[in-house]
Amino acid sequence: MRVRTLAASAALLTGFAIAGLAVSGTASAATPFVIPQIGAAGVELSPGETQSLANSPAPALVDRFAPPGAVTVALEPDSKLPQDEDYIYADMPSIVGEAAAHPNGSVDLVVDSEGLAVVQVW
Repeated sequence: MRVRTLAASAALLTGFAIAGLAVSGTASAATPFVIPQIGAAGVELSPGETQSLANSPAPALVDRFAPPGAVTVALEPDSKLPQDEDYIYADMPSIVGEAAAHPNGSVDLVVDSEGLAVVQVW
């Protein structure tokens, strides 16, 4: 999947976050946050929650049902996923999986009026 580094739909983020947290099985300790200056809200997943998300069908569902160019992704500078200035040439399972495979790696999910952002953190 070619992920464009621009905006997505709010419904997509909500669905991705809910599906990912629901599939994680055990009690979730995802840390919610709000950025009132830009009208955004999201969750910080722990490394364990990110691993559970990576092992779930939720990332593949984003690839299957998200409109082309509908997901914003922020990769860590040392990410090994192929990319150029405008696009990341990787599917969502690879993006979440890379974060899950990295020591202390995780993803943050953010939604605002523009849509969804998936951010790698390590």
